[in-house]
Amino acid sequence: MKEVHEGTCGAHANGHMLARQIMRAGYYWLTLESDCINFARKCHKCQVYADRIHALPAPLHVFTAPWPFSMWGMDVIGLITPKASNGHRFILVAIDYFTKWVKAASYANVTQKVEVCTKFKIKHHNSTTYHPKMNGAVEVANKNIKKIIEKTTEVYKDWHEKLPFALHAYRTSVRTSTGVTPYSLVYGIEAVLPVEVEISSLRVLMETELEDAEWVRSRYEQLNLIEEKRLATLCHGQMYQRRMMRAYEKKVRPRKFRE
Repeated sequence: MKEVHEGTCGAHANGHMLARQIMRAGYYWLTLESDCINFARKCHKCQVYADRIHALPAPLHVFTAPWPFSMWGMDVIGLITPKASNGHRFILVAIDYFTKWVKAASYANVTQKVEVCTKFKIKHHNSTTYHPKMNGAVEVANKNIKKIIEKTTEVYKDWHEKLPFALHAYRTSVRTSTGVTPYSLVYGIEAVLPVEVEISSLRVLMETELEDAEWVRSRYEQLNLIEEKRLATLCHGQMYQRRMMRAYEKKVRPRKFRE
């Protein structure tokens, strides 16, 4: 439990998410979920970097991507203080709206937005009417990546070295909006977690017994099912968005300004 929560590629997930990660890795016991909830509540770093609660000022607007990698959200984290030991002060984050697959890289400066859009013929859109810089999916990715880095970094100037581990932790965690991991939507199979190698899971034990030809056939069958999995994810995402909008708008307090 500790290894999955805060070990190598650990995302410091909440209790329910931690329980799902452990079950997906092939481990289970009767009090799994309650143990995970209690463990996450007692994690010092999870308490230190918990969310602050703010009032919701305006109605929610959502985007829906029709297929993988058709629509991306991009944002920059920074200026980061202290800067990394390699001189980097920014993190450029991009997220695919469909799979929730995240790419990120650190930079010393981020000043070529127009040049990049022109070079790759990117049609740039502001994501919301009430705040041009607000981009829900990538803002959530930013928040989660920052939290993982904050919770796993021991020497702050080495935060850039934790970025690949934070990305892997994010990609192998179940996203509530899709019901599955970004990794499985991209590759059609779940990633093998470090804990599954240290304490061999049933999946790892079974795959070691397979001949090469059997493993290839099994992998081919998984790839054939990936479109079905993505279609199910699309339906799940649409229902999730409707539920989220209803819950969000109940808390909205419109603000009227008078001259």
